[in-house]
Amino acid sequence: MKPLAWLEARLDLGAVKRAVLSREVPDRLTWGHALGSATLAAFLVQVVTGIVLAAYYVPAPDHAYDSIRYIERQIAGGALLRGMHHWGASAVTILIIAHMVRVFAMGAYKYPREANWALGVALLVVVLGFAFTGYLLPWDQRAYWATVVGTSIPRALPVVGEPLQTLLRGGTDVGAATLTRFFALHVLVLPASLGLLVLLHIVMALRQGLAPRPAVLDAGAPASTADPGYPEFYRSTAELNKDAAVRLWPELIARCAVVSLLVVLAIAILGAAYGAGLEPPADPTDTTYVPMPEWYFLPLYQLMKVVPGWMESVVAVGLPAAVVLVLLALPFFDRRSTRTLRHRPLALTGLAVLFGGSGLLIGAAVREAGPAMGSEGGAILTSVQRAGRALFYSQTCDRCHRIGNEGGALGPDLTAVGLRHSVAWMHSFIEEPSRFHAQTLMPAFAPPRLSHQEIEEIVQYLATLRGGAGPDVQPQFRDSFPWRPGP
Repeated sequence: MKPLAWLEARLDLGAVKRAVLSREVPDRLTWGHALGSATLAAFLVQVVTGIVLAAYYVPAPDHAYDSIRYIERQIAGGALLRGMHHWGASAVTILIIAHMVRVFAMGAYKYPREANWALGVALLVVVLGFAFTGYLLPWDQRAYWATVVGTSIPRALPVVGEPLQTLLRGGTDVGAATLTRFFALHVLVLPASLGLLVLLHIVMALRQGLAPRPAVLDAGAPASTADPGYPEFYRSTAELNKDAAVRLWPELIARCAVVSLLVVLAIAILGAAYGAGLEPPADPTDTTYVPMPEWYFLPLYQLMKVVPGWMESVVAVGLPAAVVLVLLALPFFDRRSTRTLRHRPLALTGLAVLFGGSGLLIGAAVREAGPAMGSEGGAILTSVQRAGRALFYSQTCDRCHRIGNEGGALGPDLTAVGLRHSVAWMHSFIEEPSRFHAQTLMPAFAPPRLSHQEIEEIVQYLATLRGGAGPDVQPQFRDSFPWRPGP
């Protein structure tokens, strides 16, 4: 028995095809009906590329950045996959917003699709959650400081604000616990939530069918969708306006497949041409860095900059919450049967204000932003060298030593110390400076003050300090072994 015949005998696939794929659809279908399928295609791109990236990614501050660079430089097609994942995130956001705008413009959130509209709003929230949690994973400057700002927003909430911030960060600061939690949310919790919502959304869409054109439903309709006679009016009107010559399969599904293919192709082209970008590694000591969020968060980001300080908490927390609540409640307080957008002046004005205002805010944010920060000059610091840099500043070594134009002048200038001393000499000196200079003012950092590993990390960082010389310039050591007296 052939495999398809075997399945047909047990699952009655023909009945499924007749019930689902062979159903008639409303007349005058447009390409806009394919937006939902295109959104699903972009989401599947995220799933596939995300699984591959997760197989090589290490969710730890000491290795996250290096694992991203490994993916881009060592894995075949790694840069393309990461680029597609990056641009796919924007594609999902654009498409789900476009899909919701189309549903809103057609009045398709009204009876009988109130619950499916609520599922769509939930999907939008989960997609933005993906964007927020995925932002930290590269562990570069932009990712780190944007997350510091983002996780500070919940503090504006009364009573639960501070506990919620601690829950998100896994402590008081953004660190290893934050990265682990965001990774778990990004690859476990949010995908499961999105998968369930998408499944329910598709099942309800298939069960309810496609909405007829707004003009058809407006003709002769009761004044309100709450009218007892409206359900029967809707069913009869929808049935009369189906196109007997057009079926869900293959006409509509073929159209959806074409649009979905174009979306996947566009994501691949953008990923190959522009990649995902990567700034220098996260530096918690660089408090001068000003993060710039992704475009879909720019309106809120810019609005927080133009409102008075006392209103920042209202804008940061209250505005997004209010928008979500209004969208969820929309089908329940807008009970008018009118669906044609030009006959709904309040809805038309709301769309114009929302997108016009968002466009102006995004434009203002882009104009104010400086040039994009490129990669660090010279060799990228290793995880050990970055740990040493963090220790250097946490031990306040910069109070006495200058690096470049910053730091104190009590001790020697370390701007080019990597060209003057070997790693072994610097390690021994930091442990016990008096062995080299009896009258030195520098304290000893030998255990238990710092461990040998911590001293080695600092030394590995100091060895990279070579002033204006490139990393290929060989050091000219003047190490004083054995010990010689004198300052």
